Amino acid sequence: MFEKSFNLAWQPFSCAKRLGGPSSAFEDKSSPPPVGDSVELLSNLPTEGVIRAEWKYKNSPVAIKGSGLTANNPFQGRVEFNNISLSLTIKDLTLQDSGEFSFSSSTDKQRPAVFLTLQIHEPISTNSIVFSNITQPGPNGFCTVFLECNANPHSDVTYIWTVGTQTRSGSRLQYSIRPQDGDTTFTCNASNVVSEELTSETLRCSNNTGSTVSPYQEVS
Repeated sequence: MFEKSFNLAWQPFSCAKRLGGPSSAFEDKSSPPPVGDSVELLSNLPTEGVIRAEWKYKNSPVAIKGSGLTANNPFQGRVEFNNISLSLTIKDLTLQDSGEFSFSSSTDKQRPAVFLTLQIHEPISTNSIVFSNITQPGPNGFCTVFLECNANPHSDVTYIWTVGTQTRSGSRLQYSIRPQDGDTTFTCNASNVVSEELTSETLRCSNNTGSTVSPYQEVS
């Protein structure tokens, strides 16, 4: 049997439509779906003359042409099967929905099996926190700033710090400022493949500076 594989997490959606909601015609062909979204899985094979067709998730049957959804499918109340287009729609996606789907079918000719790897990602929440620590001016007149940006979820997050026209990558930042610099704003951009959040912290170098821990501040 021929096999055709697609990874929906990192390649363009050649076999899936990300749906924004019941009233939306939104289709995203470049990014994977986030938690709570919907996705339509397509085999991209001709549907004419199909005698048998079946969708499986991790080797468990989900839908069969002519019979519809299986009684014990793992997406109870969140899945629809189109008996004409042979597409499978999963709604209210969860992180646990990530995994491999397979589509097998037959006509009077040999047809390839299709495998699709669906990777669901959690959007970054708005309760990110910037931890900051700033020293008093040293002999050279500079204060040293230590910052750390923490976003939820903690995995697969990319951090970019911006200070004026300068950018640095990584969740932690060490930076030097002077009293004459006045207020200096440090902005953390935390992003993953489905969302991004901006967090800012404004600090000043003076003899009264010390350790601070500031809550999330959203930048408009």
